Amino acid sequence: MKRVLVIVAHADDMEFMAGGTIAKMAGLGYEIREVIATNNERGTLDPAWDERFTAETRREEARRGARVLGVDPDVEFLGYEDGRLSETPLNELRERCMRLIRARRPDVLFTWDPFAPYEEHGDHRSIALAATEAASFSHFPLYHPEHAEDGLDPHYVGERYFFAKSPRDFNKTVDIGDQIERKIDALCEHVCQMEMTVTEAQLAVAAAGLDVPFVRDADPGDYRPLIEAQIKAWAASVGKRAGFAYGEEFRRQRFSGVERWLPAGEGLPDDV
Repeated sequence: MKRVLVIVAHADDMEFMAGGTIAKMAGLGYEIREVIATNNERGTLDPAWDERFTAETRREEARRGARVLGVDPDVEFLGYEDGRLSETPLNELRERCMRLIRARRPDVLFTWDPFAPYEEHGDHRSIALAATEAASFSHFPLYHPEHAEDGLDPHYVGERYFFAKSPRDFNKTVDIGDQIERKIDALCEHVCQMEMTVTEAQLAVAAAGLDVPFVRDADPGDYRPLIEAQIKAWAASVGKRAGFAYGEEFRRQRFSGVERWLPAGEGLPDDV
């Protein structure tokens, strides 16, 4: 049984960027764990929300979303302040990610792509670089040898799936036609974030001076129609390039490029 570790900045990152693929892997019997770096306490446009209440709400929403996708609902939260992850020293965040990798011993890592362009969110950039470096060095025993005192041995991560809002050099498109509804169901468990997504779309349309009744008249409390339309349109545009109804795309690295040693035309087995 393969193990998958998903390391992200916020609740709903996994569902938005890789929910269909994660659901597909869960259906294949993969053991999947999620780690969320921040408390998510600023993910609302409602100034009346108390930060502590928002953080507690987002944790429970993350557990529910994970459960829908078949991910272990015992989500791990690193507890960093939302929107300020870039103020955390890289070595600190990398050590925490490396500790998680050595404890969970995944075959596959999912995280944000540290090298994708146009990523405006500092939390995404920070966790991407820390998780990527941790996966690159977690099998080197002299990186944090103190982990051995806690019974955590070096571990090699064979496969890495990187996602991005503006992907670059993607080389893997996953057919999520059978998982698209579960992806949307999981996203809809993130109630406050989906309400915010609808409200933010309305702000953007109004600021652009456009009249889009489907967006303008949407009820943030009844967010599913707009979220479903958004996700299906995005996944359809990705899938079309690969001949799928719906897809998710990644920059995937496998076994340090070991495929270059195979005879021409041969490749490694691919489960998804």
